[in-house]
Amino acid sequence: MYKYLFLAGAALMMACQGSNTQTTTDTATEKITEGVDQVKEGMEMKADTAGAYLKEQKDKAAASIEAKMKELDNKMEELKKDGSKKSEQARKDLQEVRDDLAKKLDDVKNSTAEAWDKTKEGVDKSLKKADEEWQEFKRDFKELFR
Repeated sequence: MYKYLFLAGAALMMACQGSNTQTTTDTATEKITEGVDQVKEGMEMKADTAGAYLKEQKDKAAASIEAKMKELDNKMEELKKDGSKKSEQARKDLQEVRDDLAKKLDDVKNSTAEAWDKTKEGVDKSLKKADEEWQEFKRDFKELFR
């Protein structure tokens, strides 16, 4: 009889321990699921923030290019009024610079996050080149730019 009572008690203890193990497993699974959900949410927030930052950077670059293109357009209009051969050559040269900037503006608008650093570098170089060429034009054609 003691033998059966002992076996029943042992079986009861094992059943209780098995139930406790299942509860612990369920709790661990819930914690892991919560952690995964938090990581996903954090990644989504980071992607949203990165996307907003990229848009802001692209907008700034586009605004800089557009401002430089407008400046070149105004200068070319001034040169058109002069009508001399020298001003015509200067206008053609400035048009080439403007065309390059227009291509860079397209690059900016179509740039992906992965290509942004390279695009931004190209934009910076083009804007610098436009400034340098403008200064050179002003020196070469100083009688046209008072």
